[in-house]
Amino acid sequence: MTIIAGNVVQIDAEDGRLWWAQNGAKRTRLSLYAAQGVHIERVDTEVYVARDAVPVWYSPDWREASVYLQPAEDDELHVVWLNSHCGFDVIPQAAEKHAAWSYGGPKNSASKLAILAPPCYVQIHTYKHSSPRKHAAVTLDGAVRWLGTRSEVVAAHFRGDVEATRLAEFQGWLSELITGQLEVQDEL
Repeated sequence: MTIIAGNVVQIDAEDGRLWWAQNGAKRTRLSLYAAQGVHIERVDTEVYVARDAVPVWYSPDWREASVYLQPAEDDELHVVWLNSHCGFDVIPQAAEKHAAWSYGGPKNSASKLAILAPPCYVQIHTYKHSSPRKHAAVTLDGAVRWLGTRSEVVAAHFRGDVEATRLAEFQGWLSELITGQLEVQDEL
């Protein structure tokens, strides 16, 4: 099974191209395609499921990076994350199996396409990598859970949220709280 998340995709595209991004005519072209016979179901605003499909990475050079969803019976869970605004980071970094960026365009934009191995967290960038960054968790059962900004994650930790606690530990935010190094920032 493959989870697709991060951006809206065109599940009824006749040519099989579900999503694409390119930040300028001479920038890397990023694409997500589905082979004939791959059925994709929308489960949330920016979350889709392709059952009995595996992602295949294709990047012959810096000008193109694509993921092709191919029909296959596979028990492994795969995640394809998309972003056409300012990109994202993956926590832990080892969960990012393949990735490509397309930099440039208006307002310093950057698009990104990646294949991830859950469980992991996605830290979504905003304009010029400034705060607040938004976070999402991808669990071992394929659930995509939007956790919010850093302050929302720390607040959820104090309410006993396991995913928020794991992310805060990965990021070192809890040790910053203990040592008094956590700086309160206006994230609006």
